[in-house]
Amino acid sequence: MKTRQKLLFFLFALIIAGIAACATPIAPTGGPADKDGPKVEYTSPETGTTNFTGRTFVFQFDEFIGRSSVQGAITVEPDLGIEYDVSWRRKTMTIEFDKRFPDSTTVIIKLGTDLADTRGNKMERPVTLAISTGNEIDEGKIMGRIRIADDGTGAGDRRVLLYRQPFDLSSKASYEAQTDTGGVFRFSYLADGRYKALLVDDRNRNKTWDRGSESAYPFFDEFITLEKEGSDTLDVIYVTQVDSVAPSLQGVGLFSTNRLRLRFSENINIEEDAELVVQDSAGENYTSAYPLYIPEKELFVVFAQSEQPLLENTEYTLRLSGFTDGAGNPLETEEMPFTGTAQEDTTSQRIISANGTNGLLQDEVFKVTYAAPISEPEITDSLVVIEGQVDFEDWPEVQTNRNELWVAPQGEWIEGVDYQFLVWNPKTLRRKLFEPEVWDSTEYGDIEINLQNVDSTDIHFVQLLSPGGEEWVFTSFRQSTVLTGLPPLSYTLILFRDENGNEKWDRGTAIPFNAPEHYYVQRNLKVQEGFTSEVNITFD
Repeated sequence: MKTRQKLLFFLFALIIAGIAACATPIAPTGGPADKDGPKVEYTSPETGTTNFTGRTFVFQFDEFIGRSSVQGAITVEPDLGIEYDVSWRRKTMTIEFDKRFPDSTTVIIKLGTDLADTRGNKMERPVTLAISTGNEIDEGKIMGRIRIADDGTGAGDRRVLLYRQPFDLSSKASYEAQTDTGGVFRFSYLADGRYKALLVDDRNRNKTWDRGSESAYPFFDEFITLEKEGSDTLDVIYVTQVDSVAPSLQGVGLFSTNRLRLRFSENINIEEDAELVVQDSAGENYTSAYPLYIPEKELFVVFAQSEQPLLENTEYTLRLSGFTDGAGNPLETEEMPFTGTAQEDTTSQRIISANGTNGLLQDEVFKVTYAAPISEPEITDSLVVIEGQVDFEDWPEVQTNRNELWVAPQGEWIEGVDYQFLVWNPKTLRRKLFEPEVWDSTEYGDIEINLQNVDSTDIHFVQLLSPGGEEWVFTSFRQSTVLTGLPPLSYTLILFRDENGNEKWDRGTAIPFNAPEHYYVQRNLKVQEGFTSEVNITFD
C-alpha cells in the first residue's frame, strides 16, 4: 500500500512539474507599477567569442518576457539562410540553429527594442551578441544619431539599413540597426569594406526597402569606407515625425441651416488659406463657408459657418482645402456629400478662447473667439478696456470679424501700463476678465545667430517658434543675423541651409543620391529682458 502511495505521489509531482514547465509566465500583481524594460544579464556564448562551433545561444533576462514580442525582435546578420527555433525555461531564452555556421564568419544576433516584458515594457536599447567561427572576429563600427526635426529630441525605434558593396537597394540589407530612446544607432563587428546607410521606414521588418510603400532617406555621405577594425561616426540627421497618413473628412453634420460640424479622422489644423466651398447637385458653386473654431476637447472637429442657408432635403457637396494634420499632411478626402436641413440654430453664443497667452506685442490686436458669428450688439457695447487705472467703456479701436472680437491698440499699447479686458460672455450674462501681459520695448531681447564653416554665398532660413508653437520669425540670411524685438520667452529655433532655393528644408533622396540639407534645432532658447542671446552653429 505504501509503495502504491509513493507511486501516485511521484506521478502527481510529475504532472505538476509538467504544468509548471508549460505555463506562460505572468507578472506578479501588487506593488508599484513596473515601467522598466527587460535587461539581458548574460549570454552564452559571450559576445566576442571566436572559433565557435556550436549552434545554440542562450540569453538570460532579469525578468519574465512577453514571448509574443520575441520573434519579431530577433535579427541574425548576415542572413545565412539557416533556420532556428526559440525555446524557453522561465527567464532563459535559447536560440538553436538547424545547421552550423560557415567557417571564418562573424555572426551577429540582435535583440531589438520591440522585445518586451510581460507588462509590455520594451527594452531601452538593442542587445548584440557576436561570435566568429574563425580565429578573428570583425571589429568595424559605424554609429550615428537621428533626431526629431520638430524639437531635436532623439528619434527612438527607427531602422537604419546598411548595405555592403556591391550595392543592391532592392535586395535585403546586409545589416540593420535600431535607434535607442536617445536616437543613437550602432553597427558593430563589421568587416572592412565599402558601405551605404539608409534610414528606412521598414514597416514590415524585412530588412528590405520596399520602394512602393516605404520611405528612405540618406545620410550626408553616400558611402562609408571602413578599414580593418576601423570606425566611423555619421553626422546627425533629422527626421519628421512618422506620420505619412493623410487626414480625411469623415462626416458633415448640420446644427442649423448655416452651421456645419466637420469631423476628421485625426486632429486637424486650419491653415490661413483654408477654403470651404459648397456645391449644388449640378456641381456648381452654391456658396462658401468659413471655419469658426476647433473645440478644445475635440481637436478632430471643426465648426464652420455657411454664408447662405443650406436648404432642407437639398443635396450638396462640400469641397475644402487648407486643412492639415499635425505632421503637415494635407487632406486626402477633399469633398463630402451631405443634405441640407431646416433645423433652427440653437447654438449657445459664448466665449471659446482668446489670444495673448504668451503676451501681446505693442501693436498686436487682442482677439476673442466666440462660438458663432457675432450679431449681439452687447458684445461690443459691454466691452470695457482698463488702461492702468482708467476704465474705457467706449474704446475706439473695436470691431467684429465673423465670430471674433478685435480690440486694437490706439497706435500702440502704452509702455509700462497694465491692460485688462472685460469681455461680455452671453452664456453667463456677465463680463469675463482677460489680463494678457503687454510686452514693453524695454523688455525685448535679441537673438544673434552666427554660422561657422559656411560659404558666404549659402542661403539659410531661420524659424522661431513661441512656447505655444506659433511662428514669430521666418527669415533668410547668409552667415549671421540678429533677430530683434523678442519678448522674454523660451523659444524653439529651427535653422536650415536652403541649397535648392525652394525656401523649405529637404531631407534628401536615396535614388538618385541627394544629401539632406543641413539642419539645426534648439529648444528652450531663452531670451532675457534687454539682453542678446548668442547662438553659434557649426555645420561640418
